Amino acid sequence: MVKTIALLLLILSLEACSDEQAITVEETRKTLSYLASDELAGRKPGRTGNFKTVSFIRKEFKSYGLETHLQKFTYTFRWRVGLFRWRTVQIETMNVIGVAKGVSDEHILVGAHMDHLGVGNNGDIYNGADDNASGTTAILELAEAIGKSNNKPKHTIVFVAFNAEELGLLGSKHYVNNPLLPLDKCNLMINMDMVGRLRGGDLTAQAGNLPTSVKRLVHELDDNYPFDVTITPAGNRSDHAPFNRKGVPVLFFHTGTHPQYHRPTDDAELINYEGIVQISKFVLDLINNAD
Repeated sequence: MVKTIALLLLILSLEACSDEQAITVEETRKTLSYLASDELAGRKPGRTGNFKTVSFIRKEFKSYGLETHLQKFTYTFRWRVGLFRWRTVQIETMNVIGVAKGVSDEHILVGAHMDHLGVGNNGDIYNGADDNASGTTAILELAEAIGKSNNKPKHTIVFVAFNAEELGLLGSKHYVNNPLLPLDKCNLMINMDMVGRLRGGDLTAQAGNLPTSVKRLVHELDDNYPFDVTITPAGNRSDHAPFNRKGVPVLFFHTGTHPQYHRPTDDAELINYEGIVQISKFVLDLINNAD
């Protein structure tokens, strides 16, 4: 009996390692370099580059075997067209959702915002490599690892590429008011925003409504990684905030701000790709071991 249990644990360990091997530096670099390329022109909602981003993410989700959904919503703003003249503009945009069905009807939601600031008045492109091509790349790597795994996840995993975060968390606000799956069945919302500049041995995770068991798990798992996770109270400046306000347990991973934040100089060559891989593998561990 003891030998049987040991063999089972070994098999599970090998399968987990196999899933993690789907998360690679090479794929991370390739995906992020595209998302932060001039071709996508800063991924601003309502613009061609943003629609290309939506199509790319949906295609990737489908290729991993996930069930996909486009969640459309509109936002309205006023645009000055003269000294005393304003024009009301309505833009349609959308979140991209990929679902990996699990054993239970409870779920974990993993999100990252895909949009950025577009092109400046002087023609400079705000490529947003860290903000937030890094987080978007991370959830795509996670979606591939889970979607292509031979093991059905314990819980259903919902991946959401939120849109219009830079305009006021519009995509995540829309989602919590129109959830694909009931929020009371969401055990954890993991937000990945600006995870591309891991420095030293510290990784910050903002938390809200978080059970003690999840906090304990985070600190147990980080012993296997080249960073220590510091848990701080959740703020209101990224897509976890609307979930936090609804009482959903949230964890927001980020690697901190830097001089290139919201500047045209936030480019792909400044990204720590190995860091994104390590953070993604840590989140995969967290997903696989969370109750």
